[in-house]
Amino acid sequence: MQSILSIIDTYSLTFIFTSLVMNLFLIILLVINYSMVSNLKDKYKRLVKGTSGKNIESVLMEHIDKVEEVQEEFKDLHSKLDIIENRISFSIQKVGIVRYNAFNDVGSDLSYSIALLDGNNNGIVLTGIHGRTETISYAKPIKEGKSNYNLSVEELQALDRAKSNDLDKAKIKGARSNKDQG
Repeated sequence: MQSILSIIDTYSLTFIFTSLVMNLFLIILLVINYSMVSNLKDKYKRLVKGTSGKNIESVLMEHIDKVEEVQEEFKDLHSKLDIIENRISFSIQKVGIVRYNAFNDVGSDLSYSIALLDGNNNGIVLTGIHGRTETISYAKPIKEGKSNYNLSVEELQALDRAKSNDLDKAKIKGARSNKDQG
């Protein structure tokens, strides 16, 4: 025991200096630790803000539930969108109109041909021929942009106009106002 005390007595200054350095090092680590904990507390407070003292687990579970609800709503909306797109593909999307004078002895362009097509170029061509004493109307079916019946020149023009009147290729924004100005 005497030998240990003599070593301590001999190196007491070294032990004191070493313990001071270690204490300073521990104080620095304590300050860094306090800073990190304070930063984490601020982040935690922001995370649980407005949750009236709930713990982080309940907050996360609520968020997970909300995300799952949104995903279900998104799936429902996506399936409804598919149904709507399917229905729209069968609606009239393309229209072509030609007015003309069918007979030389009748004034004005009172005769007409109208092509009404869906997104797949299926539909009908309606033609109304106006004469002095009577008006006759015809309807001819169109399948994939063609008819099994002979089409007149005006009906073909209306069909071509309808086929080229594709909304997917047109710039819709301002299209009507640009035509009105010109």
